[in-house]
Amino acid sequence: MATNLIQRIARLLFMSAHAPLTVVMPVFNEESTIATSIARVLEQDFINTVVVVNDGSSDGTRAILDELQDARILVIHHEVNQGKGAALRTGFRHAGGPYVGIQDADLEYDPRELRKLIAPLDDGDADVVYGSRFLSGEARRVLFFWHSMGNQALTMLSNAATNLNLSDMETCYKVFRKSVLDQIVIEEDRFGFEPEITIKVAALGVRIYEVGISYHGRGYEEGKKIGWRDGVRAVICIGKYTVQERRISRRRRKLSAQPPPSLQASLESLETADNYYEWIWGSIDKFVGTNVLEIGAGSGTFTAKVKGFGRHVTAIEPDDEICSSLETRYNSDPDVTIFHGMLEDYPIGAREPFDTVIMVNVLEHIDDERKLLESIKRVTSPGASIIVWVPAHEVLYSPFDRAVGHFRRYSKNRLKALCNATGLEISELQFFNLPGAIAWFLVAGLARQHPTAGSLTAIYDKWAVPKLRDFEGERTMPFGQSLLLVARTPAT
Repeated sequence: MATNLIQRIARLLFMSAHAPLTVVMPVFNEESTIATSIARVLEQDFINTVVVVNDGSSDGTRAILDELQDARILVIHHEVNQGKGAALRTGFRHAGGPYVGIQDADLEYDPRELRKLIAPLDDGDADVVYGSRFLSGEARRVLFFWHSMGNQALTMLSNAATNLNLSDMETCYKVFRKSVLDQIVIEEDRFGFEPEITIKVAALGVRIYEVGISYHGRGYEEGKKIGWRDGVRAVICIGKYTVQERRISRRRRKLSAQPPPSLQASLESLETADNYYEWIWGSIDKFVGTNVLEIGAGSGTFTAKVKGFGRHVTAIEPDDEICSSLETRYNSDPDVTIFHGMLEDYPIGAREPFDTVIMVNVLEHIDDERKLLESIKRVTSPGASIIVWVPAHEVLYSPFDRAVGHFRRYSKNRLKALCNATGLEISELQFFNLPGAIAWFLVAGLARQHPTAGSLTAIYDKWAVPKLRDFEGERTMPFGQSLLLVARTPAT
């Protein structure tokens, strides 16, 4: 009993001098090691919480986790296996505290050495710390030559892409300031997480440190899961996310340097696209409730479609000129409330919580898209519908996109990752307007013309859209000009 008291006092003293660490532990079929791994982590006096994500284990792992009785353990179950990246994405969403670290459940890494990793964070020197297996003077199990060469080759490729000089990019042991993780959307579901997170933290320009750690690796007969296919995927990820992050960085610089785009002309040119708007409305009306928040209401086209029939619309619009037109149009309408500003400026009042949020061609204008979705959750009821219509495919990004202030175009994986990172549950996710994607590539991409010019819009809307709407109907399109996402906030 005296020993337990001394341990508690030591823990409190250490925690008062060091910011606590939340450990995220992805788990898949580790029944022989999971209990020991968690126990060893919790033995450390600087651990605040262990978030264990059981990624669809088919052995006895789940039963072991369900028997654990410790207030410091949070267990989350994926019903089907999704991969390490997906498990970490879920764990990060539930991680609190100033520091977040990763710990595998296979005993290859020694939790006592997490103390080394948080030291540069505590000292104020680092924002991210990697535990390198190749800098250590500690014991290291001798295993596979080609596996080691593969790790070093991937690290070299990653360093060439990021201009970092890491010695071990593929290490499991990584510790982050929570504020850094909150700026990143993890898109990879499997082991591509390692190069993806490295490239994205490098793109943020944060301070990255390395410390040497010991390593007690396993062989494949002992349950090691990573294979050559994951190495190929890592190479692909290095190329993919290097290009993606450089594009985003260039766009941020250009968009910050140019005056805010005026969307009035673009909106006016689309006002006659009645068939196009009816197509969108026909795709989303079944998800719309009675107390609706419309973000980026624009000229009020969808406001007019939503209001009435027992519905009330709160329309948020930040643009001065457009908002003035909205106020004139709906000045005396009891079913519409106009707010001039951004969602973060919206004063919480009598209309919350909203049961529906609509954003049509809005999310692509928002740099910190994850922050916006988190803000939406705060003003919605459990189970609320979040309806998002966005431009699809980065390959279609054109000078017109930049001119009107688009930070990005979207893939299904990006939207899935955003929903996972913010705890939204996807109800529907599909492409629309397949020929429109080809037309956009030719007109806006190759010809560099204004794709919403009045004459082009009128012709496409009158002759193409009705036939497209009938053709696509209930079909699933492999790609398209736009993506529709319908998500729901958690029911509890």
